[in-house]
Amino acid sequence: MDHNAASIAASTMQDDEIEAAALVASAPNRRSQKHCSRCTGVYQDVNHDSHNRPAIYFPSRIAVFALLAIGYIILVLVGAGFATEPSEKLHSQSSSRTIYSFPSSTLEKIPPLNTTLACPKWETFNVKAQGDKDFSRNCRIVAAKVGGFEIKLCESMHECGQGYFLLKRLDKAHCDKAMARSISWDYEFDAWMKKEVGPDAFVITFSGPQRAAPSDWRHLGNCVYKHPYRLTNTGNYTVSIVHANSNFEAIQEKDRTWLRSVNNEILAHWNLDVCSTHCKPFTSDMIEQMALPVCDRWYPTQGVYLQSVEGHMLEREQYKVENYRIPYFCRFQHAKNHSIKFLGDSQIRVSWDVTDRRLAGTRDPLLNNIHEGNRTNYYFQDGAPNRYWQEDKEKPAAQEPSKQRTMLDFAGRDGHLNWFTAEYAGNPEFWRLGDATVQFPETNNVDRRLREFNSVLFNVGMWPMSGIRDGGHFTAGRFKAMLTWAVENMMETNHRRGSMNAEPLTFVWHGISSYPVAKPQEFTQDTKLRKDWRSAYRLKIWSDLADQVLTSTPQLETSIRRINTFELTHPFIHDTPDGGHFFRTPAVEAETDEILHKINICEKPN
Repeated sequence: MDHNAASIAASTMQDDEIEAAALVASAPNRRSQKHCSRCTGVYQDVNHDSHNRPAIYFPSRIAVFALLAIGYIILVLVGAGFATEPSEKLHSQSSSRTIYSFPSSTLEKIPPLNTTLACPKWETFNVKAQGDKDFSRNCRIVAAKVGGFEIKLCESMHECGQGYFLLKRLDKAHCDKAMARSISWDYEFDAWMKKEVGPDAFVITFSGPQRAAPSDWRHLGNCVYKHPYRLTNTGNYTVSIVHANSNFEAIQEKDRTWLRSVNNEILAHWNLDVCSTHCKPFTSDMIEQMALPVCDRWYPTQGVYLQSVEGHMLEREQYKVENYRIPYFCRFQHAKNHSIKFLGDSQIRVSWDVTDRRLAGTRDPLLNNIHEGNRTNYYFQDGAPNRYWQEDKEKPAAQEPSKQRTMLDFAGRDGHLNWFTAEYAGNPEFWRLGDATVQFPETNNVDRRLREFNSVLFNVGMWPMSGIRDGGHFTAGRFKAMLTWAVENMMETNHRRGSMNAEPLTFVWHGISSYPVAKPQEFTQDTKLRKDWRSAYRLKIWSDLADQVLTSTPQLETSIRRINTFELTHPFIHDTPDGGHFFRTPAVEAETDEILHKINICEKPN
């Protein structure tokens, strides 16, 4: 299947509060909520003769009556199926299905007979809240025993395209052994990962009218996993489920070993009909006719990759479209008059190349991962054709800098974000305070390097997570501390901009991309020596931690704009051309839409 054209959907400004609430529900926040819970107790007065009588006194007849009443209530509850285990229950003795209940969820009501499922709406939704829904009254077995797992599908009885897969490991001894493993030196984080994530990692992919890969997974206990999904477009899908890792290999941060994978497809091309008979699918020209608000400038977009439909192609998107369209929950706005600094690893470099092509107006996709280092390109509003950067070709020359133009500058790979971390560690050459030979001596080298720029797009994560040789094997706590240190220094840089007569920089967090699952036979001796720790599950945890850091103070939340690259790339981890980057997939076009809109090079008020 070709994947040369992108499609995403962006969240509306009206959903800012919903998305912010979803971010609060990230990993450590859920942990803190657990710690904030309090047990209530009954206190009783103590007097001198308290040892002579019980704390609560019942006359004998009342006691008998109370016991009989309690017993009757228990029998009624058991008969109704409400006396359950915390994560699993048997619906009734006469039922052949095992139905899982979720204590924090609201059980969906049974609809009247002959009720037609409601078609999906073109709207954003709270991903975390979606995962809390309980459809346990409508579950069916998809595979009773495959790859050591039982697979069930639970679907809404009211809404099309909403449900979740339940994956249960059948070998209890295997599960118990994995849960006993020590996986982090941070004992609180160790306990959180065992409770919320569990030993096994999976990738579930929906292909058809929409490409989707749910990334809000939950461990219900006893190696039972819930993978919720919500599809916006209706029609016929195929679903694949890959068992990626076991025994906490995807997320453990204690043993300095290489990341062992399973990569076993336990469900392949399974057919799923999502209301194809009575719901009309969305097409891009339908979306174009909607009165949609402008996309949000601060929060990550949310949406779907929508497959194109013959006869519904927009001319302005044809160069990107072969299999997928770009539908929007909102409108993007682009223009050219900005200087943008790209700081980060090779994922940022790929984004630079795709953004470069977008501004050049070419229909030529990025076909290769260009490994050349730092690069700069200029685009002028003079109507002249622009030449984008190509490997082993003559490079575009800088014209008169006084002209109105957009400048893209990639600083070269900086996988540990050294501009805002390492150089701040008390290096006098870095500061050169009081040196009369340096312009703006009250600033540092990074301040001066960034003086001509308007925006900084940055990321960090892949290198700290990679192998020991590449400076990797960071724990989640160390990554969080490094990012916190970096963004605090970014705020200090903006504070000093006034002394250079420069406006504050617009900082944009690029996000952390997902990562494909390696096949066991692909692990060479060199791979094992490198001991790479990158996995989709670890990257998801770090992505959530990054959101937590970037919203931890009012200053950070209102100073750094955020893109969720993990959500954009995760549906295409099986399609990466080089096993690590997403050029030639719709994901990079979706990223570029987000980059240009978050930077707001149109300088629109909203």
